[in-house]
Amino acid sequence: MKSYNQYCTVARALDVVGDRWVLLIVRELLTFGPSRYSDLKRGLPGIATNLLAERLKTMESDGLIEHRVAPAPVGSPVYELTDRGRALDDVLSALTRWGLPTMPSGPSANDAVQPQWTALFAGLTLHEGLAPDQRITLGIRTDGGAVRVALDPDGFAIERGLDDEVDVTLAGPDQLVGGVLAGLLTVREAKDLGLEINGGTALLADLVTSARTKVGDRG
Repeated sequence: MKSYNQYCTVARALDVVGDRWVLLIVRELLTFGPSRYSDLKRGLPGIATNLLAERLKTMESDGLIEHRVAPAPVGSPVYELTDRGRALDDVLSALTRWGLPTMPSGPSANDAVQPQWTALFAGLTLHEGLAPDQRITLGIRTDGGAVRVALDPDGFAIERGLDDEVDVTLAGPDQLVGGVLAGLLTVREAKDLGLEINGGTALLADLVTSARTKVGDRG
């Protein structure tokens, strides 16, 4: 990307992250942590292989990611965010909230949909609603697959797949899952529209309300 050649923090930041796909690569690495090239390609439908390789090389040069060989049992090269790259979580959190008004219409026929994107929304926004010693694990199952989100007051961890050790499971269309997690739909409204919710529904409702209240207080 060509530099804006402006002595301005916004311009300097965009010199690094303003290229197409860069923040979405950060999104994937923030979601799952250290990832193989094939994992990133899977999470970035639509990106050409040569363009992904180019972006990763540039991001490494800019100090956003590092490339290393993961220890056993993975034992293969992975990419992961540096401290500077992980500092973009606040940027993604702000973009998550800013983009929320565009979501209620649901995905178009051309939109790719993957469950970890909804899980990342939950991770970035809901952990703020937890009490200091509270831990909650959410399961999300959609047509795109299943993921597990572990929330604590300091952040979140997301894994592919589900197990029995979850407090609440939401299963159904991404639009309905996202609607509940964003507080745009109540649990009852989402269930009436076909979303399956198992486990602590009251716990989920309280978490969403608490997180939205804290965000509103900051605003």
